[in-house]
Amino acid sequence: MRHRAEPVVRSLNAEWESLAAVPTPATWSLPGRDLGEVLHGIADDPDAGLGELLRRHAAGDELAGRVVMQAMLGKLIRLAAQDSRHCVGDYVAECWLRLAEYPLARRPCRIAANLALDTRLRVRAGDDRRPVADVALDELGVPPRLDVSRLVRAATRLGLIDREAGACLYAVYGLGLRSHEAAQPLRISAALVRSRNARAIRQLAPHAATLVAVA
Repeated sequence: MRHRAEPVVRSLNAEWESLAAVPTPATWSLPGRDLGEVLHGIADDPDAGLGELLRRHAAGDELAGRVVMQAMLGKLIRLAAQDSRHCVGDYVAECWLRLAEYPLARRPCRIAANLALDTRLRVRAGDDRRPVADVALDELGVPPRLDVSRLVRAATRLGLIDREAGACLYAVYGLGLRSHEAAQPLRISAALVRSRNARAIRQLAPHAATLVAVA
């Protein structure tokens, strides 16, 4: 399958080779001496394992989310193989966003299947959605007259976002491109454009007044 050879899959699997030997955090109530054993144990009781990891990820434990991502990777590869318009990277980026939002209290069963379905629906609906992040840029309280390029430069100069996030923000909000249009010159997926913009705006929101003052 061509998808297994895609850079995002190679990168995730290469990273996992190192992570698999990392000792299981003492705070995790999951069987397994290391992350590799934790991942292997998920197959025995998927909902219990994934549920525990998602709870920890929602509380800010990105390592827990990374284990879930590795557990989901095979499903994401298969979804991408059935999709002629989107690549594995689109599915990986969208799935990562879904992890933090998964309604565990409401949907505690068939977690892997639900995550895969949610990801598939969001990826395939992506080209029809407005090219905005989870929080609209104007909700930062930034005056409409403020040039987006100045805002991005100020945020980058202050170290609030990195250059990659700044490029995504400017492409969508400064140039008015849709996510899939911005993705081409940036050489990333549309899902990653949306992900970076959503994350950047959450990072910038507490600093809106400072940005207005210095931009």
